[in-house]
This record gives sequence, structure tokens and C-alpha cells, in this order.
Amino acid sequence: MSEVKPGEAAEVEESGRRARRGPPMWGVFLFLGLLAGMVVLNHVVSRSGPAIEWVENDLEAALRQAEAENQRVFLYMYETGDPVASRNETAVFAQRWAREPLSLVVCCRIAVDQGDQRRMKLKYRYMGKPLFLMLDQSGKEVGGSRIEGAVDERRFRTYIGETAKRPM
Repeated sequence: MSEVKPGEAAEVEESGRRARRGPPMWGVFLFLGLLAGMVVLNHVVSRSGPAIEWVENDLEAALRQAEAENQRVFLYMYETGDPVASRNETAVFAQRWAREPLSLVVCCRIAVDQGDQRRMKLKYRYMGKPLFLMLDQSGKEVGGSRIEGAVDERRFRTYIGETAKRPM
């Protein structure tokens, strides 16, 4: 056996180990940059699509326009200042999944606290929560299209989106 001096043994152990190294810094920055770019792109794409052209507070004008263009009417009734209505404005109507089907119909938005909306409240059974309805050209509710309150993507696509795409 060869004799190993104490100082030499320490050098052999250190040289026998491999130093663990992480990824290069440029790789970390590249990965983070790509990740941030994907998040921004996803946000921009999800909020793109055709703008919603609202007929404000005039259902009769919306029905005339729908008859002239042979389309249905999407009716959105709400009370100003309602937090659920504010959420719908930012979280629903700003999204591509809502804008695309609504580009196929005439959109009418009615603030029920403006003027005398009592007749409309009774006709469409408005109960104080934001109301989404699809109407035919005569103003009658299309079956299965009624949604009240806050809406998510699944509910919107199921009731309103599919009703908007059905032929007249």
C-alpha cells in the first residue's frame, strides 16, 4: 500500500467531486422572457375580437335593426352601480369568447334605472340582477337563453353563444 499524506487525501476527494452548476444566466433570462411574452400574448389575444356595438337603452330600435338585418337581439339589462354588472362589463364583454358570438346579433344594453322601465321589467321578469336574454325579431324570448347574475365562459357559451349561432 502506498502511503498517502493527510494533505494529499483532501486534494483527491475534492478533485474527485464534480462541481454542480446551474443553468447559464442567459438561459434563465431567456426562459423568463419567453414566459412573460406568452402571458402578454395570451392576454392580448383573449381580449381581441370584434367590438360590441351596443344599442343603448332603446329596445325598439334594436328590434327594428334586427328585423332589417334578419338577426336576433341580445338584451342585457342591468342596474347602474351594481358590482355584478361592473364585473360583467370587464370580465365578460371584454373577452373574445363573448365578442365573437355577439357580433352575429344586434346587442341592446338597458340600464333599468333610467326612465320608466317598469313595462320591460315585467315583460322580461327582471329581478334586480343583471339579465342576459336572446330575443327574436318580435321581442319574444328565445327558449333556453336566459341567464341572470354573474356569467362565466361556460354558461355564456352554452346559453347565449349557441343561441346566437342558431339559424333564425
